[in-house]
This record gives sequence, structure tokens and C-alpha cells, in this order.
Amino acid sequence: MNPEHLLIEQSGQEFVKIGGYILPAEDFNLARFLRDDLGVSWLHAGGIISTRQLLKELDVRPGMRVLDMGCGVGSASRFVAANTKAEVVAIDFDPEMIRRAREASGPRSNIRFEVMDVVRTTLPSNSFDRIIIQSVACFTDKVPLFREAARLLKPGGILGMNEVTWLQPPTEKVAKVMCATICETFRGALLASEWKETLHEAGLVEASHTEYPFDASTPYQILREEGVVKTAKVMWRVFTRPEINMRLSAMSDFFKKCPEYFSYAIYTARKPEAGAENQE
Repeated sequence: MNPEHLLIEQSGQEFVKIGGYILPAEDFNLARFLRDDLGVSWLHAGGIISTRQLLKELDVRPGMRVLDMGCGVGSASRFVAANTKAEVVAIDFDPEMIRRAREASGPRSNIRFEVMDVVRTTLPSNSFDRIIIQSVACFTDKVPLFREAARLLKPGGILGMNEVTWLQPPTEKVAKVMCATICETFRGALLASEWKETLHEAGLVEASHTEYPFDASTPYQILREEGVVKTAKVMWRVFTRPEINMRLSAMSDFFKKCPEYFSYAIYTARKPEAGAENQE
């Protein structure tokens, strides 16, 4: 189904009509909705499932140094630290996100959180074996971000990224519907070929990707991510607040109707070994 057909006009204003749901045709901040309205802490596409797959792709092992660029409230950072025994440094530009991340993490010896601009960090060059970026590049100047990641990686180190991805070039109307229904991140989304081209432009090599379909989170997935008590609170909000139920139902309907237009994808790219550029 072409998402353009969901854009309607009533009384001189545009709306998105999905089944029996009508949404304002304005950019929707999914991360804020998930964090502040729904009350969950896994805010990127695919949640814990995509982070687990990303770690598998990166082959993170004990003793490695891992940087999480744009860590938010630190859910993925804590998952990496707990499940790989790597040394994790997590950075975010927002002091409130870092405060929440530190509060939720407690005294862990293999993780630290710092307030820092991901495009202009104060971290030393060639100091990380792996770098993780999840739902950050769409909001950021892409080439400067990837160049900073390339600077921070050790030679041969690998960047792993999870970002929303267009499956076909969007029209202006399709982009408007996507940003109003799913998330404003699609303003900065690219085709997979464009994401990989941008990684190469930043000096990284061997960029590859795997695409995954968007799906609404199931109660079981929320339970795995949030635990019993928090899941109960989330479910209570869904059942008692009609606006939350409406938004989630409209998104779920949209996932089913328009799967051929968008996905999220996991990308990896490597920093060349020292001297490799000069040999080519």
C-alpha cells in the first residue's frame, strides 16, 4: 500500500488516517513517547533483539573496549557491559540522559557514562575495539559522526550501527506520513546503499548490512526488556490511557499495511589496518 493514500485533508488541515485512527500530520518523536508516555527504556528500533544481533555481528568479547555513541538512558550500554564483560564507555550530549543512565546502572566496574558531543568527543584516537551507534545517526551530521568514530577506533576496529532505513526512495508525502506515524527519525533516514556510501566517505571500509522488518513490540518482548514490575506499569498505561492505546494501534496497523517502504538495518564497517590506505 502506498502511504501517500493515508494522507487526508479535513477543514484545511492535513491528517494521517489509518483504519479508524486519525493522527496529526506533524513530526512524531517516538523516543520521547516511549520514554515519557509509555515508560519504557529501550528506545531504538528492534529493542533488545536488535542490540543482541548487533553484538553478535561485532563479536564483542571480554577485555575489549567498546564505545556507545549516543547512549541515551544507557539500556543498551548496560546490556553490553553485563553480557560481554567488555569495558564500556557510553556518551550522550544530554546531561539528563547521562544522569538517568548513571542512576540506573549503579556501581558497575566495567561501564562509565560521560556527557559528550558524539561529533566532537574529547576521547583519544585509536582507543576502542568496537563502537556502537543506535538510532543516533539520523539525528546527526552523518559524515562528521562517522569520521569521529573512525578516529576513535583502533586500526582494524569495527563500527556497528542500527538505523532506520528506506527500502525505496520516498516521495515528500510518503516521508510526511512516515514521520507523523512512526517517527521523525525518517527525516534523516537513508537507503542502505546511501548509508554504506556515507560510511565509506568517512574512511571506513567493508561496509555491509542486514535489513529487518519493523514490528510492534509484544508484551513478551517488553517483559524481557523491562522486567515484571515495569511491564505491569506499561500495560496499565496502555489500558488506561486512550491516547497511548490509539497511537500504538495506529502504528501496528501501519507496520502491516506498508512494510515495503521502511525497515531498520544493522550495519558494520571496519577501520583499515595501519598503513592499509597507503598500500592500496
